[in-house]
Amino acid sequence: MEVGKTVKKTEWIPSPYRRLMAKTGASIDTDSNWLITLSDLLTLLLVFFVFALTAGNLTAQKTPEQKNAAIQPSDHNKSARPAAYEEPGYGMSSIIEDLKMQEGVSVRTVKGEVIITLKEKVTFSPGEADILHSFEPILDKIGGMIRNHPQFQVEIDGHTDNQPISTPLYPSNWELSVDRATKVLKYFIKKQGINPARFYVKGNAELRPLLPNDTPESRAENRRVEIRLKP
Repeated sequence: MEVGKTVKKTEWIPSPYRRLMAKTGASIDTDSNWLITLSDLLTLLLVFFVFALTAGNLTAQKTPEQKNAAIQPSDHNKSARPAAYEEPGYGMSSIIEDLKMQEGVSVRTVKGEVIITLKEKVTFSPGEADILHSFEPILDKIGGMIRNHPQFQVEIDGHTDNQPISTPLYPSNWELSVDRATKVLKYFIKKQGINPARFYVKGNAELRPLLPNDTPESRAENRRVEIRLKP
């Protein structure tokens, strides 16, 4: 090659290839563009794998204390729970024991609901819906718990046995079951000052028994009021 002579882009390519490029109209610049794109892609993949490997090593190097802290609830979350949250019934079991009403009152939790069952023998006289004065202390405790936990909606259900009733005040068990639930509701509203909007009542008559109505003992278990606290 002569000194001072300008070399064209394709003069360094062997003659057969130059002829092929001339026929196809291709150039060395356009043919090499895909190499640049591939090079950039490979670089990005390499950076990604290095980053992933580094992050994995940092996670594996956590101490047991750090791992435990990641899965334990924070103090803030613990303080947000209602008092006595871990105890079924939010402390009602101990209250029932203190008042010595285990034979007539029970509490259980079912799928997040707290269900307090009040048997007829401690709440009402047979065939009536006036609350017994001896039962008011337990209603006061239940009302206080409802008032202190505003996250609850409260359903009050009245239940009877299958023995028919027909009086001027209660033509059937429907009226009796509704009136008993309503009397408990009114007690909470008037004596405890709880917002009425948090309550609703249901009368079930004899249609939702706990036990078959085939013995006096079973019928006594079915005559009850249930207070359901629904988060």
